[in-house]
Amino acid sequence: MLAHGRVGRVDISARRPLGIGRLAQGRSGDDVIALVPRLFALCASAQGAAATLALAAARGETLPPDVLAAHASAVFTERLIELLRGTITSLAGEVFPTFAPQLRELINAARRCDDRGLLEANAIDMLARGLDVLGLPEHSLDDAPSYSSWLTSASPLATLHRACAPSPRARGEGRGEGACSQGRALACSTPADSDFGAVAIDPLTAADDASIGHALLRHGASFAARPDLSGRVPETGSLARLADHPLIRSAGTGLAGRLLARLIEARATPQRLATLRRGETDVADVLQATRLGDGVGLGAVECARGRLHHLIALDSTGCIARYEILAPTEWNFHPQGPLARALIGAPLGAREADRHRVARLVAAFDPCVGFDVQLREAADA
Repeated sequence: MLAHGRVGRVDISARRPLGIGRLAQGRSGDDVIALVPRLFALCASAQGAAATLALAAARGETLPPDVLAAHASAVFTERLIELLRGTITSLAGEVFPTFAPQLRELINAARRCDDRGLLEANAIDMLARGLDVLGLPEHSLDDAPSYSSWLTSASPLATLHRACAPSPRARGEGRGEGACSQGRALACSTPADSDFGAVAIDPLTAADDASIGHALLRHGASFAARPDLSGRVPETGSLARLADHPLIRSAGTGLAGRLLARLIEARATPQRLATLRRGETDVADVLQATRLGDGVGLGAVECARGRLHHLIALDSTGCIARYEILAPTEWNFHPQGPLARALIGAPLGAREADRHRVARLVAAFDPCVGFDVQLREAADA
């Protein structure tokens, strides 16, 4: 809702799918966790991992390192594909078909797992080469100077990103008038949009898991539909995970920084997958299991759109008595959540250009469903 040229109120409504609580109730935990990945078109690996973690915690079991590594490999790979697909879809518009063949190659590589459930070594190499072809070479997003150099390059992804990124000169990093030469004009075309939606980041972390689990246990679906930690509605996703990254501190938390965080995580993924194969990485930053009491467990997974939670409570026979899911979208698109905070007070009018700016910001938060944006003047509501 607009008033006096600014956003005065944000209303967010969603059609949420029915939960799987009734479907799971009374069934064997093993049967349900085998079913879970088949129920979700998006982030199926993350959903399956969260279910597995929750069931193990409810049973008082610790998953073996090789099982955790296999789940982490699947989650990292899935996260890479979703981060790239969402970013390219939100920026490419009519030129998306030019990126589609390379995305398909990446998707095919992401399916090549060995008998341990880890992505094959040559498939990891294919992912790294695919990122190079898309124009996201290793070390291109390590720090502000490398980002500045990448942003003014001919990289396909840099060309897309320039449309919403600050120019190097806008950040005081220009290298002379050539920074805005022919073919690079987009870098200087919309500097204001780069900071659009900038907001202080309050990240959802593993430290919140126990509180979330107990709230899900007490309130079930009502909490999952509108989560709130004693008045706090934190943000989750790439930007929240990388809020302390030096490049994000340089780029800011607006539209450019939000999209940039997704690219940073995507570029880092092949290295994480390689260290998983060597047994040299800790997966606690992506997979967490928390036992909340006898027969009650919570699984948490850092997937593409943020921190996903599954809660399982078992009955006296070991079958499922309660099953609750809290999706990351419910935090980011909460009526008092990060998206709303990013928009309240923003200078906007009821114009198509401004509606498009808001739509780009919504897409940068990466909802897992289609969406529509409407801007209305308070006097007309």
